[in-house]
Amino acid sequence: MELIANVVYWLFGTCVVAGFGVIGFSWERMRKQLNQVLPSGQKVAMFPPPARSFEELVWKTNGLGHFLTVLDQYRKIYPSSSLPQNVAMGVVAWILCFMALLASGVGR
Repeated sequence: MELIANVVYWLFGTCVVAGFGVIGFSWERMRKQLNQVLPSGQKVAMFPPPARSFEELVWKTNGLGHFLTVLDQYRKIYPSSSLPQNVAMGVVAWILCFMALLASGVGR
């Protein structure tokens, strides 16, 4: 029984790493394609801009705003691309496998 639990644990761990890889590679590809098309003043950075005030640093009111803006820009320029769906599927798979990894490791 312990062998099966170990196999399941490693399977979910591998899925977490693979999902994270899909998210990272798809995001970087989208960012590079956008930077080729956008004017030099609107280039997309890899990470969101740093906080401008202490309040913004503590509360992080719009932590996902940067990523959603980039996805919207990409959708407008490349409407038929499948990269946004790949990022979304990677995020969903990563979340589900991460939750399963945590659940399968509880009590060890």
